[in-house]
Amino acid sequence: MALTLRQRNRLAAVHHIIDTAMDLFDERGYGEVTVEQVAAAAGVSPRTFYRYFGSKEGLFTTDPYATIGVDRLEGHIDLDDLPGTVRRIVAAVADPAQRAPWRTGEPWRGMQYVLEEPPVRAAVYAALDESSQRFADLLRAQGMSATRAGVTARTYWFGVYFGSLEQWHREGRTRTLLDHIDEALAALHDLP
Repeated sequence: MALTLRQRNRLAAVHHIIDTAMDLFDERGYGEVTVEQVAAAAGVSPRTFYRYFGSKEGLFTTDPYATIGVDRLEGHIDLDDLPGTVRRIVAAVADPAQRAPWRTGEPWRGMQYVLEEPPVRAAVYAALDESSQRFADLLRAQGMSATRAGVTARTYWFGVYFGSLEQWHREGRTRTLLDHIDEALAALHDLP
């Protein structure tokens, strides 16, 4: 789907704010940087920052594409192939060819803050919980029981996706994230 000029400009602004914040966090530490400092360094008002992200932790949980009304998961979810769905979602985010040219940072650049900062981790868990609930709703709409849908959704979002992301970061990102995803999916497949 081609983005309009307005969408591209807004997306560039959101990414610029995120990249600016990550630079400040890397320089000063997460706890030492305020929303006002991020906004000033990015050249936006605090009000604009809050409109896009809601809070400092929102830098880690807001999907930039959602801020412009685009659902990046559209077309990637195949309820008959959940392992393939997880792989496609991760590949779409991690693939440099699919990333915007104005992005200077790497995907998941702030992962150290997710692991080290309790308020960030709590916000990410809440966002994952919300995403897994939306996914569970899709599974239930396809006829899966509520219990099975909830457990399945959380297994993929928390276990496979987030668990792989954490392990990839902890191991120093020496292998690709998709290698970790594949290993996690194999582990699921091997369960009795």
